[in-house]
Amino acid sequence: MDIKKLFSTKVHISPGGTKVLRNAAAAFLGLYSYAFYGQVQKLDSRFDILLKNKESITNGRSVKELERPDMKLDQHLVVTSKGAQTMYSCIIYTKEPEKLKADGFLVQSQLPTFSTALVTIEDIERLTKLPYVTSVMSPEFDELHNDVSRAQSGASLLQDGVFNNTAYNGTGVLVGIYDSGIDWKHPDFRKADDQTKSRIVSIWDQTLTAQAGETAPTGFSTGVEYTRAQIEDELDGTPAGFVRENDINGHGTHVSGTAAGNGAAFADKRHKGFSSDADIVFVKGGNGSFPTTNTINALTYFKNVATALNKPIVVNMSIGGQGTAHDGTSSHEVAVNSFTTSGAGRVVVISAGNDYGANLHRKVDIAANASQTYNFTVASNTSAANVFSFIMYANDNTPVTAKLTTPDGQQYTQNISTNTAHSILGGGITATMYNYWGNDNNKRYVQLVVARNSGTTNVQGNYTLEITNNGTQQITTHGWLYSQGVATTLQNGDNEYIVGSPGNASNAITVASYMGRASWYSGTSGYFTLTPQESISSFSAQGPRVDGVQKPEIAGSGQNVISSRSSDSSPGTTDIIAGTNYYVKNQGTSMSSPGVAGAVGLLLQANPSLTAAQVKARLTANARMDGATGTVPNMRWGYGKLDIYKAVTDELGCVKSNFETIGYDEPYIIANTESNYYFDNIALAVRYTPTLTGKLGGFSFLTGTTLSSDIPVDIQIRKVNANGNPGDIIATKTITSWLNNTQRFTWNYVNLSDLNVQMVTGKEFYIVVNGLGGRIAMKAESAVVNNRSKTSADGTTWTSRTFDLKMRATVFENVAEVKNLATSNQTKAGTVTSGNNYFTNACQLIARVEKETASTVTGNVTSKVWVDNAQPNYVARRYEINSDTNTAAATGKVTLYFKQADFDAYNLTNGIKLPTSPTDVANKANLLIEKYAGTSTTGTVASFGGTATVITPDIADIIWNDTYQYWEVSFQTTGFGGYFVKTGTTLGTADVKINSEVSITPNPAKDFVNVALGRHSKAAVTIYDVSGKLVKTVNLDANSGRINVSELVKGTYLFTIVLEDHTKITKKVIKE
Repeated sequence: MDIKKLFSTKVHISPGGTKVLRNAAAAFLGLYSYAFYGQVQKLDSRFDILLKNKESITNGRSVKELERPDMKLDQHLVVTSKGAQTMYSCIIYTKEPEKLKADGFLVQSQLPTFSTALVTIEDIERLTKLPYVTSVMSPEFDELHNDVSRAQSGASLLQDGVFNNTAYNGTGVLVGIYDSGIDWKHPDFRKADDQTKSRIVSIWDQTLTAQAGETAPTGFSTGVEYTRAQIEDELDGTPAGFVRENDINGHGTHVSGTAAGNGAAFADKRHKGFSSDADIVFVKGGNGSFPTTNTINALTYFKNVATALNKPIVVNMSIGGQGTAHDGTSSHEVAVNSFTTSGAGRVVVISAGNDYGANLHRKVDIAANASQTYNFTVASNTSAANVFSFIMYANDNTPVTAKLTTPDGQQYTQNISTNTAHSILGGGITATMYNYWGNDNNKRYVQLVVARNSGTTNVQGNYTLEITNNGTQQITTHGWLYSQGVATTLQNGDNEYIVGSPGNASNAITVASYMGRASWYSGTSGYFTLTPQESISSFSAQGPRVDGVQKPEIAGSGQNVISSRSSDSSPGTTDIIAGTNYYVKNQGTSMSSPGVAGAVGLLLQANPSLTAAQVKARLTANARMDGATGTVPNMRWGYGKLDIYKAVTDELGCVKSNFETIGYDEPYIIANTESNYYFDNIALAVRYTPTLTGKLGGFSFLTGTTLSSDIPVDIQIRKVNANGNPGDIIATKTITSWLNNTQRFTWNYVNLSDLNVQMVTGKEFYIVVNGLGGRIAMKAESAVVNNRSKTSADGTTWTSRTFDLKMRATVFENVAEVKNLATSNQTKAGTVTSGNNYFTNACQLIARVEKETASTVTGNVTSKVWVDNAQPNYVARRYEINSDTNTAAATGKVTLYFKQADFDAYNLTNGIKLPTSPTDVANKANLLIEKYAGTSTTGTVASFGGTATVITPDIADIIWNDTYQYWEVSFQTTGFGGYFVKTGTTLGTADVKINSEVSITPNPAKDFVNVALGRHSKAAVTIYDVSGKLVKTVNLDANSGRINVSELVKGTYLFTIVLEDHTKITKKVIKE
């Protein structure tokens, strides 16, 4: 590209946000809550509602729309010369603020580009008609923090040490940040246990000129480098004032906190980032604009530091712009590729950009010797220096002619290999045009920059850029409206191909943003956004590259993120987290990118030798797809949502471990469809059904707005009792102060992994929030009620509710081998402990032994499985489980595992069938287990010898695990040995254990059945439907054997009859 093409444009991020700049190289990709997109909004929607309902409000009637949290108005009763009036706080954006007072408005504060004021409804009407007023906005109120994004990606589990008994916090890894600066004094960037020690290895401030005692880094001639020793001298006060680097913008500090902050400013580390134990290397490339030379030099510096320290490094760059070819060939994209291939453990993560919805792009095909146009409509403006900038690239270097037609009808032609500053609109306005090949890719480009030199000429009107193809073949052109100082519309523009550069670098991991959390609490009220929860952020840029390469690759939580605040910045007061000056809210792909970069730090801790290409492959292969992402990969989400837990466990374990967040509230709804509830002296409960086998990892809950009591609250994990309600307590964690240790009107996450609560697929449990001691508030919704939420006033008697509490449980696979059933003969010995003991070998699952409270099995246990065909007339998969201690009398619960193929093979040669499919419940009753005492090396009946003991499992304990695609057969045993599965030799009336004295008549039955017990005096009868669900329980004696079955629907049922001598008989009964 011609050297006159600008690669950086200064970006001023002001509270007014009245200008939207999409610069050629590196505008920040962070969207403050008060920034606009595209054309400036004239009137805040809340004020628009006021005006539309003026009569109702004047007459004292409420307006429903204004009762929503996001529609909150700052309302006051103000005594003026006209008497007491209802007035509203507002921000009036104008470059002529002095006129506001002259026109009689009640101005409170005056700044260069806006003023705050108190206004009546009538005042608002007047403001909309004033030409010098750009917009009138109501103030915002908000806050949020990082535990949600860490929990959603599985990083919290890794940080809590649930895998390999190792806490993954980026230990031994460097996190490089290229941004606006870092507040090196911030507690999050010091050692948590010694705040005089810095976690920052070095800072290179490229914006400074060295003074006495200061030097640039080795090999460079600009800027100033500060070492860890110099920073620590400042932290302990000797000397003071030597380190001059600061972050007046705040962007870089926020990004650094998300990637690598340790959360030390709060005792509970609630705002901790991802790689919270990594060392930090920081390069300050600018305060608001970043020349590509700085970017390239920064990558060289990061490489030098990583080489010197011999550590892996992940670099985050939350920068980008639209003024390139979007094909990965720009100079700083080439530098990214060079950095990542310079050695193992060197990764670059870049934000995708925030331009979706701005319609910045247009694709135009132009036939040979034909012309096509790009058309622009510019709003009225008489003062802005920057009007708009546009660049177009062709697919090759075919010569073209460019012709600009301005609003006054004048035309200006630009031939190939020329650039001209055309004076337009009568002077004062310049249209600079370039028509060259690009140095980076040898493709034809035409660039148009319209700017004001002086004067007050109105730039409003239609501009047409005509491109004539002077070649002999059709060309494809892509154009981007990459900068706007005045609201400009690219006619027929779209949102494709708008991932910013350097995010189009081939080796970069480019990150989209999704809504991690939709609601928060600030000041005295709760607020929410109207973007559906956990869906793609409305601003997140869409790919692909113009050559079809997938961009972005992955999505991270980037909306409403709270992270470290620079003490040198001046954010909006409502963006600062209540109760501290250390944290602030921001949003954008700028915030999702450092989350992914920090997560990469965890992966590099697990394996420092991974290359950038391997890291990208691990992330994309393990990304999470859900109802929001749709089919992946796609051009908004990439390959899906970040799942760093799965990526790390995939790298380290022989079998990939999964985690799941179980919730029965609707996940993708808009926050205003939820309800806020407060509960006085009430316990809240939700019943969960895990699909994974493993352990309970954490608990997430969305609190309400109501002020809660300052009380301790127990989070109880409970069993499900016979009535389907919370039963015995399994474990408890206490939140010592619900008021102070939970966040209001937002998601909270509590680590429960330390409770060691085991989970089994399909085995239900409750989590109870015991609020019996006072008031707690919780959100709920009723879009699709799942009937799993209950409340209790005493913790014993429970009431089902017609809403779903927003309470979710996280379960992870602590033994990932549960998903791999043995495919070859295996043996494994191990010591049994309380709970579930899984025996695995060579990354394959053998069996499970559960040591319950009453179990006597202890010490070392050996588990074996044979999968050969050495034993006919039985299921080929055979087992042996023996204890070194008292194996003949020891008790415990055993679970054996079978593939459907195992049953299918058995059924081929047997008339009485085992289940023929996962949905065949009726044939469960045919399954018998023969147990033989002793040990074996071949797994045959003959090798054990002796007489078999027949075990009849409960129908409810023969379960198809749909997650892992195998059968689980569980049973209590007294004495261990070899286990062989078969069916009974005769079926009779569905008897599994033959007993001629016991019978059920009639069969089929209509309204009643009679159970004859023969010589037996008592029996307990349980009735299951074909799905295995318990539908009825009856106790019988010799005088009362009649059972009413009239309420049962037509079908097949399994009657399990347990006699007083514990003999168990199972029969099939047909209900007509």
